[in-house]
Amino acid sequence: HEAAFDFLERAVAARPKDPAILNNYGNALSLVRRFEDAIKHLERALAIKPDMADAWLNLGRTLNFAGQGERALKCFDRLLKLRPDGQSAKSGISRALLSLGRTKEAEETARELIAAAPTAATGYVNLTNARKFKAEDPEIAKVEELIASKETGAKELRGLYFAAAKMYDDVGRYDEGFHYFDLANKASAGKYDTKGLEAAYAELKKTFTRKFFDERANTGVDSERPVFIVGMPRSGTTLTETIIAAHPKVHAAGELETIKRCEREMADLVFRDEGVQKNPRQLSWVGVEVLANRYLDAIDAKTRNAGAARITDKMPHNFQAVGFIALLFPRARIIHTRRSPFDTCLSIWQQNFNDAHSYARNLPDLGHHYAHYLHLMQHWREALPGRMLEIDYEELVANQEEVSRKLIDFVGLEWDDACLRPQDVKRTVLTASVWQVRQPVYKRSAGRWKNYEKHLVPLRESLEAAGAKI
Repeated sequence: HEAAFDFLERAVAARPKDPAILNNYGNALSLVRRFEDAIKHLERALAIKPDMADAWLNLGRTLNFAGQGERALKCFDRLLKLRPDGQSAKSGISRALLSLGRTKEAEETARELIAAAPTAATGYVNLTNARKFKAEDPEIAKVEELIASKETGAKELRGLYFAAAKMYDDVGRYDEGFHYFDLANKASAGKYDTKGLEAAYAELKKTFTRKFFDERANTGVDSERPVFIVGMPRSGTTLTETIIAAHPKVHAAGELETIKRCEREMADLVFRDEGVQKNPRQLSWVGVEVLANRYLDAIDAKTRNAGAARITDKMPHNFQAVGFIALLFPRARIIHTRRSPFDTCLSIWQQNFNDAHSYARNLPDLGHHYAHYLHLMQHWREALPGRMLEIDYEELVANQEEVSRKLIDFVGLEWDDACLRPQDVKRTVLTASVWQVRQPVYKRSAGRWKNYEKHLVPLRESLEAAGAKI
């Protein structure tokens, strides 16, 4: 997608009112999670051509990814009027309903999809996301039948593999579940770049040292409003955010791309010269403040809740940006969520993540990625002593009130008993935790990896080879 931007930007500059070009550019931006920019271009396309079905589809998907479920529903409703026989609108409606916690309606819409297109994967995938299955459910046999059919194409097969895997996991048939998760991941595109990751992390460690921060002790913006929740995906970031967001003085912003955008914009604020690699070391104190204020302006615009004392940003992979965050906001709270390496990695491997998570496609790559995450977090502890609160998922679910009080105290707020009822928080949830976060806190997810222990030897070997202490 990145390779397409140069051509698309030239096309937009040449024909700025061409709705097809605006739609294509908006879609490309959405695919790399630049949702704000994507929404702007897709809205322009629709302002010019209101009956453009593809733009309504892309805008609905993007709004849903950006945490605007209600607006997404309106887009899919409009798409349904333009394409009443298409599956895309119904699928989008089901996903948006699920993100809004309307699971019963999401399930009903998924069943409508299955009835309309009984050989397509979409309805079954949406249904598995909306409910837990029982051994007697007829959909299990139907999905197996579709997988076995010679008429089922490769594109449909991948979705059906994930659906079958989730069904078998729900009913405790873990060998079959592992088999289908493995097939689904093998059918996925994307290649993991081990050397690229190692080089990137080495550069972070070289740049963000204790000396770096000591020399910039008076740099940055003193705002305490942002609360950054970081860690590997599936490590408890969503539950942690939901507990904090139950507090009446907190607004949950979800997984924001804003820090990533500020890192990209940094290039325009540092010394520019051919052959000179742009680096935070080159940022002046003014440049740091510019980026910090851009972040604050962006979260105010997104949340439309400028009165909140704290706004949570729970983009998990911001663990890579802890040094950059600490540079911009020396007083902002950073919470690192941890979970058993095997539970975390297994849960990641079981999700139908996009190609940005190329490390998730096989267990050896996943072990390598996780081990280097551990090494990077150790660096942050040494470079920024005392800056992070680190909590363990297993302790959180075992001692909910104790850990919740620790969280609220760390973010600098008075305790509120609402934080003991995170399942009551009414907000859009877009992560793979969308079903769990609507339930009271439970312990069943801790130790799930033991159901698959005999299959996880490649993961253990990869973790150990990369120097992870497990």
